[in-house]
Amino acid sequence: MVNKGIILAGGHGTRMSPLTKAVNKQLLPIHDKPMIFYPLATFMLSGIKDILIIVNKGQLDQFKKILPNGKNLGIKISYAEQSYPRGLPDAFLVGRKFIGKENVALITGEEKIIPK
Repeated sequence: MVNKGIILAGGHGTRMSPLTKAVNKQLLPIHDKPMIFYPLATFMLSGIKDILIIVNKGQLDQFKKILPNGKNLGIKISYAEQSYPRGLPDAFLVGRKFIGKENVALITGEEKIIPK
C-alpha cells in the first residue's frame, strides 16, 4: 500500500513565459484554483495523506503561502527545495529522507483532474 506521495513542482516553466517569470507555473490558476491543487486532490482521493512537495530553490515561500502544512485539508505537507530541476529521477533523491523505507507515489505538478 502507498501511504506517501511526492509532487514534483519544480522546473522553469519556459513554455508559459512571461507568466512564469513572477510565479511558479504550478501556482498559476487553472479553472478555479492553482494548478498544484489538482495533483494534490489526486493524492487525497487515493488516500495518500503524507505528501512532499519539491519546489525550485527560492520558491518555497510562494508555495507555503498557499499550502502551509496541509492541516486544514486533513493531510500533512512537507517541502524540499531542489537546487536545479533535474527531472523525475532526481525527485526520489531529493525526497529520500521523506521516503525512508516506505512505498511512494510520484506525480508532477502539471497532472490535473479535468473539472466536470
